[in-house]
Formats: sequence, structure tokens, C-alpha cells
Amino acid sequence: MFLFITSLRHPTNCHSYERVGCLLENTLRSVCNQSNNCFKVLVVCNQIPKINVNQNVEFLEVDFPPPSSLKQPQTGMEAIRIDRGSKYMAGLIHAREYQPSFVMFFDADDYISNRIVEYVDKYPDKCGWYIDTGYRYQFGDTHLSYLSDFNQQCGTSLIYPYSMLDVPSELIGDPSLTNIKLNTDEKYLKYILGSHRVAVKIHQSQGHTFRPLPFAGAIWALGNGENHSGKHGESGDLSVTDEIRNEFSFDLVRQ
Repeated sequence: MFLFITSLRHPTNCHSYERVGCLLENTLRSVCNQSNNCFKVLVVCNQIPKINVNQNVEFLEVDFPPPSSLKQPQTGMEAIRIDRGSKYMAGLIHAREYQPSFVMFFDADDYISNRIVEYVDKYPDKCGWYIDTGYRYQFGDTHLSYLSDFNQQCGTSLIYPYSMLDVPSELIGDPSLTNIKLNTDEKYLKYILGSHRVAVKIHQSQGHTFRPLPFAGAIWALGNGENHSGKHGESGDLSVTDEIRNEFSFDLVRQ
């Protein structure tokens, strides 16, 4: 079984948690449109948002404190990496009961191709995958931009065999933040689970194989008011075709 995992920021660290939930609902609509239904989606959060979700979606509530006292999405990368990495670790601990074959981490405001589960399932050799090409969407725009080196820019880009991810046995039964920080290497939380830019290189240096996904795998959404990075993209030059709408469940009207 293929498992998608995402996390939501603490309600303190956003402009509107209701808005965060709305963005997540659109994203989950995209993720759950897979052509192969052998998947689950796990959302790790401090508070379950009031949204409609597919039956494949499960929420895991944690009581982690806000990583920053700043009452805004842009809290600094250090706080973001630790919070995200710790929540992803809590998700991986919980995921043991599913016995997943692959895990894909995704950002809770992006869009994902409906071809991913079916494609990766055809290659049971347990290599990792990364999204090399994708699209960028600037909130409020009517077009997309095509991106290469996608995994260097967007966190919705890495697919791991579950067996490749290090889940310390000391964490089983106690996924508290204190226990996670005590028994997990800090660099692992920050730069494997909490980030994406160097994760592939680190795994490759350890002898693991990663391959680029041979199609545009995700849409990176920017400028929606709740982005961690606060980044804004330039106006795109690619029309949103019916093919893109269907593959990514992406509709400008709902943005």
C-alpha cells in the first residue's frame, strides 16, 4: 500500500486556520484522485480542521507546542523544519500499522498527479523517486509555469520505500515530541524529514537509489497567504488545460 503523509502547522503559526483547512481540502481532493486506489493519506496536525475528506484520509492529532511564538506562517526555517520533521516522524510511527510499501510526503497546499501510485506500484524494487519536473502556480493567476529541478524547489517531491526511512524502535508506543527529539538524530529530523533539498543526496551517499519520475508530478502552489516560505512566483505562461485539470484535480475557480 502507498501512503501519503502531510502535516499542518500549529494554529498559532498561521493567519487563518480556517484558510489552512480550505487549502488542505483542495489538496486532498487532488491527492485522493489517484487512478490506483491502493493508498491512504495521513494528515498529522495539532487540530483537525472542519473539512470534507475522502474515506482514504485519516487524521493523527498530536499535542506538539507551536514551534515559534510568531503568530504568522513565516516563522523561520529552523522552526519549520523541526515541526514538520517531528510531525512526519509521528506519522511514520503511526504508519507501521498500515505496513506501507512507499511513503510520499507532500505540502498541504499543493496538487499531485493522479498517476503517481499506479506508476510507482509497477516498480517493486524499492528504489526511491523524486519529482524532477512539475508546475508552479501563483495564487490568483490564470496560468502555470513549467519547472525543472522541481524537487529542489518544492517539498511535494519525494517518494521513499518505507524501509528506507529510519524509525527508531525507541519511539514505538511513545510518539511524544520529547521522545522523538530524544531518540532521533536532529539532522535527520531537519534535513531528511523536515526539508527536501539535500535529502536525495544524503540517501544516495548511503547507497540508496533514487530515480526521477518521468512525468510532471505535482503543482507547487504559491502566494495563498499561508505559505511557510512567503514566496511568490512570477506569472505563468502555460494554459491550464483540461488534461491538467483532470490529472491534478486542479480548478482555478476553487482557488
